[in-house]
Amino acid sequence: MQSADLGIDDLREALSGRLIGRRIVFHETLPSTMDEARRLAEAGEPEGTVVLAEEQTAARGRFERVWISPGAVNLTFSVILRPSWAHMPQCNMAAALAVSGAVEQVSGLAASIKWPNDVRLRGRKAAGILMESASLGGRVSHAVVGIGINVNFDTALLPEIADTATSIMVETGHRVDRGRALRLTLEGFDDLYGIVSNGGSLTDEWAANLETLGRHVRLEWRGRVVEGCAESVDERGNLVLRVPDGSTFAAAAGEVTLQGSQPG
Repeated sequence: MQSADLGIDDLREALSGRLIGRRIVFHETLPSTMDEARRLAEAGEPEGTVVLAEEQTAARGRFERVWISPGAVNLTFSVILRPSWAHMPQCNMAAALAVSGAVEQVSGLAASIKWPNDVRLRGRKAAGILMESASLGGRVSHAVVGIGINVNFDTALLPEIADTATSIMVETGHRVDRGRALRLTLEGFDDLYGIVSNGGSLTDEWAANLETLGRHVRLEWRGRVVEGCAESVDERGNLVLRVPDGSTFAAAAGEVTLQGSQPG
């Protein structure tokens, strides 16, 4: 069974000439698209395969947090990639930019990225990205990029996340075509991943969309807390903070809390 509004058959045809989306594996229900994509990748599934589920019963986000997504209203899927180690940070940038661009196109609203990979509308999270990888013989054997986009989710129904999460429907006031949002995301991801695979850099474009830069932030990582001004990001995607003593601190990952007003 396939959800009619996703238009899976039309999507397969539209993406048949691309790398990402040339194969789409659809499930009504899965514990986790990340886990299923990893299983398929380990079994030799080709790069670009998309695992899509209407409902996940054990979805997770960053730091093993539960990802809350009611069935048949959002988009939850994972993409199998086989990049080099050097390209891994740029893959995260490609995913975030693709999601941000698709959200903007279907909503007509400005989206921003909170470092490292949350896509936000009006200061609340509308989409999240999770990337996991495995190595073999010193090379990346595969990477799995998990993407969750809140499309037609009424976040007010869940008070525990209503203050921090939103959806395209909540922000626009009307339901959105999920099939179009999915197609735009995968097309954008394919275009951007192509740039990365050919040695191009997305760092400047990604940085230009980061709402984190220019803000005073509080960063938590591995039991350490660092506060400072988020000055820039480097080619590896590290967030460079100017700390109170005047020195800089480069963070590869962590939980960022934005403090103070947004510049501009």
